[in-house]
Order: sequence, then structure tokens, then C-alpha cells
Amino acid sequence: MTILSWHDQYIIGDWTIDEQHKTLFKLINDFHTHWSQVHEPKEIALLLNKLVQYCEHHFVTEESIMEKEGFPRLEQHRGDHEKLATSIFALNEEYVQRRELASNDVQKFCKHWLVDHIVNADYEFRDYLSLKRQQRANA
Repeated sequence: MTILSWHDQYIIGDWTIDEQHKTLFKLINDFHTHWSQVHEPKEIALLLNKLVQYCEHHFVTEESIMEKEGFPRLEQHRGDHEKLATSIFALNEEYVQRRELASNDVQKFCKHWLVDHIVNADYEFRDYLSLKRQQRANA
């Protein structure tokens, strides 16, 4: 079951970040499918854990690219990542303790965590990269 669909409007302009975002869409869709249809606790726990691990990997990679590019809002972006990491860890902890998740929590998490973060936070980096490339081309 697809809860999130990739669209080219989500492209940031850095190949590594864009490919990782596509992977995150897939992982969230896989997690949501198993959570909503399969109801197999071990599979759900494995997928949620995989999502947590990939999230950590993605944040480190994205922040490293931003630092390399001299992104001036890097510290604020790191703070956004910390909040998202806290949310995903809380969701994982809730599942580990109770073996259930509230539908509302999962839907909110899936939408907010990826789409809202890309549109609201990562687009700032997209715009910064675009401006930087234009300045290089004009120099």
C-alpha cells in the first residue's frame, strides 16, 4: 500500500540526497503496508528498525553534504533532524513496548517526517544549491 508517492517536485538537486529520499519513501511505504495489512509484529519491528537506521544514515549524509556546500542554515537543519530522530525513536519505542501503534500516529509520522521535512526544510537547501550553481555559471 502506497502512502507516499515520489514526485520530481521533491528533487533537491544533489543526487545522493535525492536517491536517499527515494529510498526513504520506499521504506515508509513498506513499513506502512506491513503495519496496516500484514500485522506481523516481527516484520513490523524489523521494518521500523530498518527505517530508524536508514534515517540516521540519511541525516549524517545530508548534513555532511550541507557542510561541504557551506549551507548557512546547517545548524537549524541539524536541529530539525534531531526533532525528527526523536519522533522516530519514540514511535519505535512505543512499538517495542506495546507491540501496537495508533493509526493516527503512523499516518502523521509518515506524512510529516518525510514530505513536510523535504518541502519545508530541504527545499531551503535546494534553493541554496541552485543559487550557488547559478553564481558559478555566471562567474
